[in-house]
Amino acid sequence: MDFDLIEKIKNLAEKYETADFLKADPSQFMHRYSEVRDKEAVAFLAANLAFGNRKQILSHVEQILSVVELSGKTPSEWILSGAYNAFCENRLEQTFYRMYTYNDLLLFFDTLSVLLKENATIGDYFKAKYENSPRLLGEGLGVRSKMRLHTIIADSFPVDCKMISHSKDGAAKKLNMLLRWLVRDNSPVDLGLWTWYDKKNLLIPLDTHVMQVAQSWNLITGKSANLKTAVELSEKMKLVFPSDPTKADFALFGLGVNKGDLP
Repeated sequence: MDFDLIEKIKNLAEKYETADFLKADPSQFMHRYSEVRDKEAVAFLAANLAFGNRKQILSHVEQILSVVELSGKTPSEWILSGAYNAFCENRLEQTFYRMYTYNDLLLFFDTLSVLLKENATIGDYFKAKYENSPRLLGEGLGVRSKMRLHTIIADSFPVDCKMISHSKDGAAKKLNMLLRWLVRDNSPVDLGLWTWYDKKNLLIPLDTHVMQVAQSWNLITGKSANLKTAVELSEKMKLVFPSDPTKADFALFGLGVNKGDLP
């Protein structure tokens, strides 16, 4: 990667990683709450509904959070109380958002409820799972490394819950975006709650916007948004941000969304 492109990515990341980014992004919702358990629960909800039109994503997250607010409970209290059952019951097979049904929501909240009941925070649960995970052969590295954290998260949810991608070879865009939110620190957007996980191991969330910009700049050889391509792009971004490769997500996604800024 040449010097000019590295500098362009750095400058774009600084341009887009601001508090203003939150205004049109589902990451805005987790900033409403002060308690870690509430921030985590809302981050899980917002990230795993982040598919399709951004305005529609925001309206559907807001729909659930409005119900939570009317209950007089915080998001984690609402989940722990089982109040989500009333939101989902009698329409389980109906569509809530795109291909996600109310049954998917029920399975999703059932899992979060168990995690919240058994742990001080959701992060505590996944920290233990990650630290006890088996070591697998790394992608093309010839060394043993721990399971990808997004895989551990996916495996904790029922396979029948379509809100969570269970593909072992998929890019897991939503889960890797969630991890960027929860792990990266010193950011006006990302929370930096999961300090136990090294942000240099995060993967860039691959969506259409990121793929288009990455391909136009010859940053990736893959044509598909899969795990191999996510790893390839994230490794390449370590040339720009060695200890924080997913900072580049702001440059690639921001540029992709703001078509007028395209070179």
